[in-house]
Amino acid sequence: MFVFNINMKMEGTSNEIISSTTDKTNLTEVEGVVQSWMIDYYFASLCRLFRDRSGPEFRKTLKLFESIVDDLEPCSHRSDHPTQRTICCFLARVMDGENLEVRYDHVSRITPLMSALPIWESLNEVSDSDLHAKIKTLLIVQSVAVCVKNGKSQLAKETLQWLEKETEIPAKLQGKLTTIVSKKDAYDQLLMNFTFNQLLENIDTFLDTFSQERSSVFLLEAALKVVQARHERSEKTSSEQDGSEETPSSSESHRPEENEEQVDPLVLNIRPKRKLFSKQTHSLWKPESAKKVLNLRKRTSIYKVSRRSSVSSDLQSNVSGTSRPRRKWTSEEDESLKAGVRKYGEGKWRMILDNFDFDNRTGVNLKDRWRILKKTGDN
Repeated sequence: MFVFNINMKMEGTSNEIISSTTDKTNLTEVEGVVQSWMIDYYFASLCRLFRDRSGPEFRKTLKLFESIVDDLEPCSHRSDHPTQRTICCFLARVMDGENLEVRYDHVSRITPLMSALPIWESLNEVSDSDLHAKIKTLLIVQSVAVCVKNGKSQLAKETLQWLEKETEIPAKLQGKLTTIVSKKDAYDQLLMNFTFNQLLENIDTFLDTFSQERSSVFLLEAALKVVQARHERSEKTSSEQDGSEETPSSSESHRPEENEEQVDPLVLNIRPKRKLFSKQTHSLWKPESAKKVLNLRKRTSIYKVSRRSSVSSDLQSNVSGTSRPRRKWTSEEDESLKAGVRKYGEGKWRMILDNFDFDNRTGVNLKDRWRILKKTGDN
C-alpha cells in the first residue's frame, strides 16, 4: 500500500478526479503517471537483482515487469519505457548466458548470449560508445566461450559462423576465436582476459549510468519515507512505554493517545489512504467498466522478455508454450549415429553429439534411436 503526503488542495483535486465519471481525460492522465511509477519501480528492482546476481528473484520480478509493460505501457506519458523494456530483455538473456539449455528465440541453436547481442546493438544510442564497444566484444567472446567450456564444440562452430554473418567482428578477434574453436581450448588467454564476470561488471556500470540519467525512483523514495516514519513512530512509542513503566499512575492517560495513533498509522501530515477516497465512489465502479478490448493491445518491442524453453524442471514456469512436435529420424542422422558408435563406441553419446550433426538431438535421443536400430538389426 502506498500512502502519499497530500495537502488539502491536492486532496480535493484527487477526489474530484477519482469520483468523476465524465472527466475521463484527467483520469487517464493520472493512471498514466501511476503506471510510469510502477514500471520505474520494477525496472529499478530488476537492475538491483541483476547486480546481486539473484537469478530466481530476478525471473520472478521479470514476469511482473513484463505483464505491466505489455498491458499498460500504451497509457504511459513517458517515452523511455520501451528502452527500459529492451534493457530488461537484454538483462534476462545475459542472466542465463551460461545456461545453454535455455532459449529465447524460435531457432533452437540460438543461445541466450547470441540472442542478447542484437538487443545490445540496438541500445547503442543510450550507452557510452567505449563501454558499448567493450560489452559487445565481451558478448562475442563469451558466446563462443560458454560453448567451448561446456564441451559443445559443434555448437561453438555454429555460433562463430552465426557471429560472422550477423555482426561485425574484427579480423584479429575472429582469427583468435577460430583457433580456440578448432583446438577446443577453454583456457586460451583470450578467454581469460574477456571473462563472463567482466561482462556482468561492465553491464553493471551501464545500468548505473542509465538509471541515474533516465529512470525515476519516486515510488522507492516515497516508500522509504513511509518506512522511516513508521520506525520513528515505533521508537517514540517504545520510549513512551518505557516512561509509563516508571510512572504507573500515568499509564492510563496515554491510552487515548495510543488509540488515536492506531487510527493514523503514519506521521503527521501523511494522511491514511481511506481519507483520500469518498465512500460514494464505491458505487460508481461497475464490472463492465474494467473490460478490455483485446484487439487493441500491441507490443512496443520485437523482443520477448521471458524464456521460451528450458530443460531444467525448476524453470518450467518460464516456458512460453512453444513445444515442438517429435521429429522423425532421417537416414543421414542414422548414418551419423552408426558412424559415431563405430568411432567412439556405444554409450559415448556426448562425444558423438559434439562431433556429428544431429540438428538439436540429445544424448537420450541418440540412446533411444540406437536401441531401435539394434532391435531392427539395422546397426
